[in-house]
Amino acid sequence: MGRPSNHTPVLLLHGGMGNSNQMYLQANYLAKTRKVILQDTRGEGRSPYRNFSEFHYDDFARDAIALLDHLNISRVAVVGWSDGAITGLDLAMNYSSRIDRVFAHGANPQANMSIPGPDDPIINSETGSLVSDVDSHGVTYSTKGNLTKRASADAPDPYSCENLSPAPGKCAAMEQGVDTMWNTEPTWGPEAFSKIKCPVWIVDGDHDEDIERNQADAMAAWIPFAGQLLLPQVSHFALLEDPKFFNFAVEYFLDMKYDGLLPYY
Repeated sequence: MGRPSNHTPVLLLHGGMGNSNQMYLQANYLAKTRKVILQDTRGEGRSPYRNFSEFHYDDFARDAIALLDHLNISRVAVVGWSDGAITGLDLAMNYSSRIDRVFAHGANPQANMSIPGPDDPIINSETGSLVSDVDSHGVTYSTKGNLTKRASADAPDPYSCENLSPAPGKCAAMEQGVDTMWNTEPTWGPEAFSKIKCPVWIVDGDHDEDIERNQADAMAAWIPFAGQLLLPQVSHFALLEDPKFFNFAVEYFLDMKYDGLLPYY
């Protein structure tokens, strides 16, 4: 989707157990000025669950490259959220010639390290002014009213796996498979991140209930010349809670000029 443009096409990668509709606000915004590619991860959303039994980030990355090959697109910028951000980093590590840059929101470098929980001092301030926990999806008082949804909480979800999948009977198996992946992957450290040779922003919400702040700090330190952005008063769901600021940050990053890995202004 999108208009013909001199800009590098943008590949949007959604979160785990989700679908590309999660990023419709980013897709519609970016499509005003550039070509946008939306991909549903294998076994999720509209993508079929067949000819495989396990979920791995390396496979997600290979699928993305296969899609780009099919579309005859040589190089893209990646905007990824959560699992999509991890896949974007995987692409930057292993397919450097195809990746122009990566905006990685809500990624984690290693399995079983991604849930700070409601007792984390960054998530729950002692003043009580920024209450945020897993049950409220990390939404603070100031952002809860801004959470963008296509349907009310009481309405059936038209974008559920059961409603979108070509194999709705496999939705439970998909969730189990993704959960297994979350408990074992990724397994990245400084050596893996040092392979990245394109511009990267590591992005997190200041009240992200799923990603510990020190994980974002570590990834930004391990990736050569990476930038780091902390989005204010939002959680792991920043792209839905404050899409105006989120889209501004994405577009700013996509429009930045780089001399190799170093930006110039």
